[in-house]
Amino acid sequence: MGIYTEYLEKFASGNFDELSAERKAQLKRIAELRGRDVLVFAADINKSIQQISIDYSDLLPFTDQLSNLKGKRLDLLLETPGGSGEVAEDLVKAMRGQYEDVAVIVPGYAKSAGTIMAMAADEILMGPHSGL
Repeated sequence: MGIYTEYLEKFASGNFDELSAERKAQLKRIAELRGRDVLVFAADINKSIQQISIDYSDLLPFTDQLSNLKGKRLDLLLETPGGSGEVAEDLVKAMRGQYEDVAVIVPGYAKSAGTIMAMAADEILMGPHSGL
């Protein structure tokens, strides 16, 4: 059985607090390993494509989260089916306005507008089954 399956089974009970604590621990681990701020921008793929595409409603929460970070280098963990290219450009401008170096980590896929964001990074990290 794969690691991902074991991870899902561990939290299958639906204990949100436990899952949230594990998510925070893993993000902290990434930040420590890479020596960078980490920001997650991920779509809920269980919803319809119209509800999860990158659009103008993402600008305020994204920039709000950026304002809480203080480093010079950023890892953006990105998972999206796409959306507005114009908004992707605005999100990139927000990151570039604050960070000297931006890397994008794509654990699954970053399509369309997500690909635009990834291509604007200094570094793209992807797994063997990731896709742009």
